[in-house]
Amino acid sequence: MSEQEELKKQFDEIYRSESDAVLRFCLLRTSDREIALDFTQDTFMRFWNVLSDKERKPVKNHRTFLFTIARNLVIDWYRKKKSLSLEALMEGNDGEGATGFEPALTGSVETKVEAEYLTRKIEGLSEPYRHAVYLRCVEELKPREIAEILGESVNVISVRISRGLRQLRTQLHYEA
Repeated sequence: MSEQEELKKQFDEIYRSESDAVLRFCLLRTSDREIALDFTQDTFMRFWNVLSDKERKPVKNHRTFLFTIARNLVIDWYRKKKSLSLEALMEGNDGEGATGFEPALTGSVETKVEAEYLTRKIEGLSEPYRHAVYLRCVEELKPREIAEILGESVNVISVRISRGLRQLRTQLHYEA
């Protein structure tokens, strides 16, 4: 098998395993399915360009790298297209409480409803906890990976996750 074929096979495997998570990530931040699909496509196009560039260092953690690309695309889009800050838009709901996506969970309707409810509650967390808790709880990234994506230290991210979860428990009326 040629090097190009191996690269295509690796890309296909990563695309199959990560595309839904990248789409959810973009959809949660834009609330527009078409834009989220475009960002997902752009994320994987940029990822392919990096993979196929022989002069670049290999990517160590594909998932972290993909989320970093997607996050940067969303930030750039808000800077270009919207006068609102990213934080203000992330806090915005359509008033109906819909998250705009179907959770990628298999199981009962109750499980899906609970997942959507928790996702809405995570969206309601104050910054900077929202991103850290979302990436940890929904996308199941490790604090080290989240730190790379958000450009913070692992210690700062761990504290944000802990405090964000405490805030979430308070919102949900759970006793700590």
